[in-house]
Amino acid sequence: MNRLFIALIFTLLAGCAFSNTSTLTPSESVSTSPTMPAITPLTPTLTSITPLYEGWLLFSRFIEASHTFTGMFVAQTDGSGEETVPLPWSEGGGRWSKSGTQIAVPTLLADGRIGTAIIGTDGALLRVFSIPDATLNLPCTIWSTDDSRLACEAWDDTDPSRNGIYTVRASDGAGLQRLTTPPSGFHDLPGDYSSAGQFVFKRHTGDEDPGPLMLVDVSGGEPLVLYDRPVEDSGRFSPDGQFVVTSSNGSLMVIGMDGKVVQTISISNSYAFGPVWSPDGTRIAFSLAAETGPFAGSFADIYTCLPDGTDCHRVTNTSENEILVDWGVIND
Repeated sequence: MNRLFIALIFTLLAGCAFSNTSTLTPSESVSTSPTMPAITPLTPTLTSITPLYEGWLLFSRFIEASHTFTGMFVAQTDGSGEETVPLPWSEGGGRWSKSGTQIAVPTLLADGRIGTAIIGTDGALLRVFSIPDATLNLPCTIWSTDDSRLACEAWDDTDPSRNGIYTVRASDGAGLQRLTTPPSGFHDLPGDYSSAGQFVFKRHTGDEDPGPLMLVDVSGGEPLVLYDRPVEDSGRFSPDGQFVVTSSNGSLMVIGMDGKVVQTISISNSYAFGPVWSPDGTRIAFSLAAETGPFAGSFADIYTCLPDGTDCHRVTNTSENEILVDWGVIND
């Protein structure tokens, strides 16, 4: 059974404008609810309306009706220079290595299990991992901070007790180590490594069910609850390891290491999800879709903003559904 990410249904939006709010501090919770302009039909063309922030955005396009990906793409942070990244399989959702030289993506192995492929920034196939286990499915896409290991969402169709998060060496897919063991009836969705040696993940009961955010030391041990209310994304660490960004009920949230929400970004009549930090920690990229209107339930576009919810800019402007964004710096 393929337990890979099944995207939510989202919608095409027009551009957004934010007013300044308070800056991010660990001691307060701030909610920003900017007014969105009316939703209008948009032609499937990219626009370059923002300054060029450092790095490149990697994202996938997904058709909710058929639960299929139409491809993975890379673009500059203003939406320009978009290029298709060839995939070894039909699934998108790849992630940059921290060095910016490689991308890890799920792939289908000859025996029918889901594994891992490493591709170059141009899509060239560099290596496919053999799974160092007889029955696990092991898609591994989450790079450690030094690019030495990859974290994997693992499941065993013959033995659910083996489900959990595992890690392997990024060089060859060997060195299998188990990181988490969820309770019966639960699944662990891997999130991100921190620079402080921790790993964040979501513990949930099904493919798209929300659940609490958990923390575990990368060397192993008993996980601890970071945030005990249901969230939808499995969490991404800020580069300094002090904050985790996630989403819940269509709002973005920045959570401190004490489990307190230090920033909530809510956008009227819209649904934000899938947030990630820029490599320098100064901005957040995310998918944004309308909850209401004639195009509700169909498409999402990529946006970026400051961590306090201000200075929001649209990156993509298409009639397609753009999800699973990742922000990296390409170093060929």
